[in-house]
Amino acid sequence: MLRFIHLSDSHISTPDFANYGHRSAPNLEAVVSAINALPFEVDFVLHTGDVVQNGAPEEYALARALLAPLRFPIRYVNGNHDASDLLQRELAGVQTPSARYDYTFSAKGVQIAVFDSANRRDHTGNLTDSQLDALRRLCTPEGAPLILVLHHPPLPLDTPWIDQGWQVPDRPPFGTMLLENWRAFQAAIAPARRRLRGVFFGHIHHAHQAWRDGVLYCAAPSTFGQLASRPEQSAPQPTPEQPAAFYVVSVNEAQVTVRQVSLPRPTSQPI
Repeated sequence: MLRFIHLSDSHISTPDFANYGHRSAPNLEAVVSAINALPFEVDFVLHTGDVVQNGAPEEYALARALLAPLRFPIRYVNGNHDASDLLQRELAGVQTPSARYDYTFSAKGVQIAVFDSANRRDHTGNLTDSQLDALRRLCTPEGAPLILVLHHPPLPLDTPWIDQGWQVPDRPPFGTMLLENWRAFQAAIAPARRRLRGVFFGHIHHAHQAWRDGVLYCAAPSTFGQLASRPEQSAPQPTPEQPAAFYVVSVNEAQVTVRQVSLPRPTSQPI
C-alpha cells in the first residue's frame, strides 16, 4: 500500500500575509501539525506548487522553516508563483537547478513522475515539446503503476473562470487556469491509462476530482484559502468560510482512495 499526503498552494509570503480571509503562514503551520499528528504513517508529502507568493528568497526561508517540522519526506512541484531555481535550491536541495523541474521517483512499487508546467508567471501552464516527448516515452502500456503530477489542471473542470479565463475592469484579461496544451497531454498519456493510478495537481484552490478516459484526475485544496468553482462562475470568488485542507491518498492494486482532511481556522485569522 502506497499512502501519501497531497497538499498545494500554500502561498507563503510574510508571517502576516493575508488573502482570501486567511493568513497563509499560520494555516501552513496548522497543516504541518495536523499531518504530524496523523495516527498512521505515510510514504511522503507531495506539494503541487505555489509554495510561496512572490518567488522571493525570504519567502522560501519562511516556507522552509514552516515545513521543517514535517516528520515525512516532502516532494515539491514548481508553481506559477514560485521561482523554480530558488524552489529547487532552497527547498528541494538541488545543487544545480534545471530550467524545468521535472523528475521521477518510486515508492512502494509505484512510479511517480513530476512535470514542471509553470513556464511563466501567469495563470496558464504549458509543457514544452521535449517534455511531451518525455511524457510519451514514459506512458507506455506496460510498466509499473504510474502517478503523474503537475501544477496546472490538464483538463477542463466545468467552471468558466478556470477553463476560459476571466476579465477584471481596467486590467488585461486573465488567461485560462488550464494547461495550455492539455489535449496533447491527454494524447500522450492515453497508452498508459491501464497502469495510471491518477494525475494530481493544484493551482485552482479547490478540491476537484474528475474521471476522463479511464483516468482519475485530482486537484488538492489549498492550505491557504479556497476559491469557489461553480459551473456558472465567470470569475474567481474567495470562500473565506472554507478552511485549509489537504488530501490523504492511498493506492493499492485494486483502487485509489482520496480522503480530504480539513482544519479548523486558527483563532488569530482575520475574517
